[in-house]
Amino acid sequence: MRKHHSALGGVALALALALTGCGGDDNEPTVQETPSQSQSPTAPTSSPTPKTDEEKAAAQLTRYLEVRDLAHRKRTIDFKTLNPVATGDEFLELQETVVGMKKADVTKTGSFVHMLGEPRNRGNSIEITDCEDRSGVTVKVKGNVRKPDYTAPDGNPLRNPVPVKYTLIKDKGTWKVSESDLLWDESC
Repeated sequence: MRKHHSALGGVALALALALTGCGGDDNEPTVQETPSQSQSPTAPTSSPTPKTDEEKAAAQLTRYLEVRDLAHRKRTIDFKTLNPVATGDEFLELQETVVGMKKADVTKTGSFVHMLGEPRNRGNSIEITDCEDRSGVTVKVKGNVRKPDYTAPDGNPLRNPVPVKYTLIKDKGTWKVSESDLLWDESC
């Protein structure tokens, strides 16, 4: 199946919840901190460093989506940020998409919301499906808003949100996005 994700773009959001597995459930018991347990003001507040291959791949996909979404909004690519997170077909596909957007005078504004599913280790690769919500993105062609924003290969409007399966491989010791597949006929 031909990849149809080149029309996708925006800003990676809501990924911290997907990566940490937090969903806002209030089923967790409340824990009272004692003064000796509270963090000092100099303690780091960022999330822990990814340790497993699956965590590292998910973190890399998050970075890639940020780079990709910015490239779609600006219609240009910063290779210093793309090289560490993408390789192979995906690396080339993003370049092709950006060039095509410029030629067709397509602009995208707003932001996408990405919700990553659980990473699936396939031995030599890791697959992660992103449930991508495009409702916050406006697509214009030559200054006119395009309706419908995105179409599926069958010509019908593309459902929203839509799942996109990403494959990451190790490249020089680092997980990188190597390909993506828009699962246009599936739902999140």
